[in-house]
Amino acid sequence: MIRLALAGIALLGLTAYSTAQTPPPSVVSFAAIADMPTLRDPKKQDHFVVTLSDAQVATTLEIDCTAGRTELLIVRKDKACAVGGNGAIINPANKQQLPRTQYLGQYTVAADGLTDATALSVNYLAVGKVPSDTKKFAGSLNLKPELTSTGAAGLTQAVLKKVTGDTTGPINSAVDTVDLNRVFIPGAGLPSDKGCTWSGNMVFAYQTYSWFMALTADCDGKTYELKGNMPFTDTPGVAGQTQYDLTLTLPSTELIGDDALFASTDLNADLFAAVDGITGQIIMKNSSMVTVEVDGEKITTPMKVDASGSFTGTNVPLEVVRSLATLIGVLPSTFFGA
Repeated sequence: MIRLALAGIALLGLTAYSTAQTPPPSVVSFAAIADMPTLRDPKKQDHFVVTLSDAQVATTLEIDCTAGRTELLIVRKDKACAVGGNGAIINPANKQQLPRTQYLGQYTVAADGLTDATALSVNYLAVGKVPSDTKKFAGSLNLKPELTSTGAAGLTQAVLKKVTGDTTGPINSAVDTVDLNRVFIPGAGLPSDKGCTWSGNMVFAYQTYSWFMALTADCDGKTYELKGNMPFTDTPGVAGQTQYDLTLTLPSTELIGDDALFASTDLNADLFAAVDGITGQIIMKNSSMVTVEVDGEKITTPMKVDASGSFTGTNVPLEVVRSLATLIGVLPSTFFGA
């Protein structure tokens, strides 16, 4: 009897230890409203409101962007985006939201795609015993629409080879690329959230209308290597609605190297398997459609987008998921604009 009792206690201890070692998924809700009149009138400004929320933090970002364009066939006006907003931490005892963060600054996308993040910052308001403080963003990005940047050349080659096969003449080799050059996203206001530094590349392949990503996040002394994709598709059976479906995986024995970029759940046995990494879905309700010309081809695109969804981390801390959501939120033109 004593042996059975001891065995039961040991089993409970092992179960508790296992549960402690496997935290529940971290979920960040994401919403964005995009109003982009520059598609019709380049003298106006695009306006974006992005809302991020989770069990600990709620943040609202407002971004206003001019339209980068060529004037008089000589002078190119760079795309400038002003960033503002605020955030609150959530008291776990009573769910009260306490004002904590203020976002301010701007970034400019130069003619060559170079985008300096160092003019962005976060002011932290004093809460309880935690004093006020200020943290600056750091690093730079290369935002290259319909052009392969130098940093993303290797990723682009891998993507195009996979999506077009080994043929030398792909149907459509056009891509958009984003380089992340040690872009530091400060924490959202909790002392335990030290922020993350992001490096890597994203490639949007027009052949498949999908983002392919190879990213590294350095967060509080830990490194997370995330690879995967985020296809952009029409929502089945719903007119005027599109969606992103994100799958980013951590390194595993099953997915190695470039294969992780194309991680999917096509095999029936793996359709609903949990994957270590970050997954998510963003639904976009599109309206005010306009026809614009891109590279001599006329396309129809929305001037207004109402997006909502969430990102979920499995064996990835909430701070990392939140940082990725913030990165996407600060670049709304890249993911939700034209």
